[in-house]
Amino acid sequence: MEEKVMEQKMEVSNRRSFGSFSEIAEFYPAFPPYSRRVLQYLLDQVKHSAERPIFGDIGAGTGQIAYALADMGLSGYAVEPDSQMVAVGRKLGPSYPAVSWINAPGESTGLADASLDWVCYSLSFHLTNAREALRESMRILRPRGFFTIVTLLADLESDPFQLEIENRIRDMAPALRRAVTTLVGQMGTYEPLLNQYPNLGNCISLATTEAVSMSEERFVKFWAGRHDIPSQVSPEHWDSILQMIAETFRRWQPASLRFRSIAWHAQRG
Repeated sequence: MEEKVMEQKMEVSNRRSFGSFSEIAEFYPAFPPYSRRVLQYLLDQVKHSAERPIFGDIGAGTGQIAYALADMGLSGYAVEPDSQMVAVGRKLGPSYPAVSWINAPGESTGLADASLDWVCYSLSFHLTNAREALRESMRILRPRGFFTIVTLLADLESDPFQLEIENRIRDMAPALRRAVTTLVGQMGTYEPLLNQYPNLGNCISLATTEAVSMSEERFVKFWAGRHDIPSQVSPEHWDSILQMIAETFRRWQPASLRFRSIAWHAQRG
């Protein structure tokens, strides 16, 4: 009975399909970086159990966290289900021999049993079947290994420029449904989920907001990498939204933009 209740808690609600990640892979390198302070704190925790930890960045996109961890001296795997994301990620990382790419979903990575010290989902766990993704993570994690979910979102509470962008998009497309709504809705479940899941526990959560410098070109590419909006509006409408974003950037000339990195970090027993 308890196992059934646990599985029900991990069932992912029906989600609207928000277009193809393949079509936006080229824009992913423009995304802001995850907080290095957060990653360093997580790494310090992992190193208590493994001196030279092997990581798996699951749902790696184009490898942002995988390459950041490689810069911090680690080796591991970038596991990504979209083949075009993998292709772009591989082009970005010829100088990172410590990162091996695998074109596979998080529910079936193809990695060996007990081969990793750290499984990290970066802005991708909400796109999986949570029950199957956690089951696979427990299979590939070694005893005392760590499981982490990391998200990165614009801090609309402290960044009026980005808040204006969001409000203007809402005015231009009132019926728009955003993928981030699903993510934010699930974020509140992560800590209890990881604390209650068999063989996981002692979940900690941490967050930081940091300022990131971005040029107009990079910021527009960052928005061009959204997969939800172009799947719901015409190409002409999407172009007008991107043009509005560029014009708003030129008007504000923001010195930096604020993004919030949030992590949930639990250890396997």
